[in-house]
Amino acid sequence: MPDAVKERKGARRLLAGGFAALLAGPCLLWPLARTVCDTTNYENRTLAAFPSLADGVDGWPAAFEEWLGDHAPFRNQFLTLKSGADRLVGTLDSTNVLQGKEGWLFLKDVSDSKSLSDYQGLTAYTAEETQAMADSLTALNDALAAKGSRLLLLFAPAKEGVYSRYMPDRVPVVSRPTRVGALANTLAETGVPVLFPLEELEAAALERQVYYKYDTHWNEAGAWLAAQLTLEALDKPYAAVWPEMAADPEKAPLTDLANMCGSWAWCTDDVYWALDAVAAECTLWEAGGEIARYAGEGEGSLLLARDSFGEALAPWLAQGFESTTVLHGNQMQPETLLEWQSEVPDVVVLEVAERIADNLPGRLDALRQWAEAAD
Repeated sequence: MPDAVKERKGARRLLAGGFAALLAGPCLLWPLARTVCDTTNYENRTLAAFPSLADGVDGWPAAFEEWLGDHAPFRNQFLTLKSGADRLVGTLDSTNVLQGKEGWLFLKDVSDSKSLSDYQGLTAYTAEETQAMADSLTALNDALAAKGSRLLLLFAPAKEGVYSRYMPDRVPVVSRPTRVGALANTLAETGVPVLFPLEELEAAALERQVYYKYDTHWNEAGAWLAAQLTLEALDKPYAAVWPEMAADPEKAPLTDLANMCGSWAWCTDDVYWALDAVAAECTLWEAGGEIARYAGEGEGSLLLARDSFGEALAPWLAQGFESTTVLHGNQMQPETLLEWQSEVPDVVVLEVAERIADNLPGRLDALRQWAEAAD
């Protein structure tokens, strides 16, 4: 056999052997290395379970691929390595996260929201959808008013709008107001107090940080401001002067966006800002915080129906009331509401994040059913 042919065969075998080693090596090393490697689930989701026969022959390969992607050996290490390489070349290759100016991260259009399209003004509610929500809001308000209770609807602005100055120049704004901005204006015509404090948060953000740099949510300062604006709209005592803020090195800032794109090891320069202000005391914390109660220094009772933005909002808002019950949207079934809030309180605040405003009709309906059945 000619030497050239032998060399080509040897090269092919070497290449095949190297490829096989790349595939099998991590699996062979993982049992020994997993005890010293970081295997934390940083993502705000449940990782895929190993497929079963119930997935069927057709669905099993896709289910297995999803499981393997979530549980591959050295997964966190490879994600961190890739993210670090992205940062070195100034890009971020992520289907869920957008890298803005000065390293700020923002949410793209994902399964449960259209944050980027909302920011650009590419989405809108139809006249029929808007009218249906206005009718539902009026029905809930009437049911509460009949039992001596007040209602306020609070939309938590998306980070993309509040920190638009850090959005990439290649992401243009096509129209304003956003779909929730337009919706809030229309719903306010029902007579129900409706807050969408985008302008107030934008103005505050010029002087202090009000959202986390690597997370979708407002921080303590943003939540505090939203609470004061809500109390003011309810004719309750509120603070008009900002409290002192100081970095608290003992507490870590939230980083859901960094976690989504494997950048948790690199996005470490954000700060947890603590406020020198009195918050309500938490007296009950159930179901991972989805059910909570607070005791404040104000008067009257409050039901706060919230989503993820409401967790930081609750202690500051509850301080304006004597007693507060807080329920996450996952717990907002009429029977659950009746279990934890059997009597209609003095005030009901419904907080809905701008990016998941499509959940509003369901929340309004559940609250109306509860209000009609409660004492």
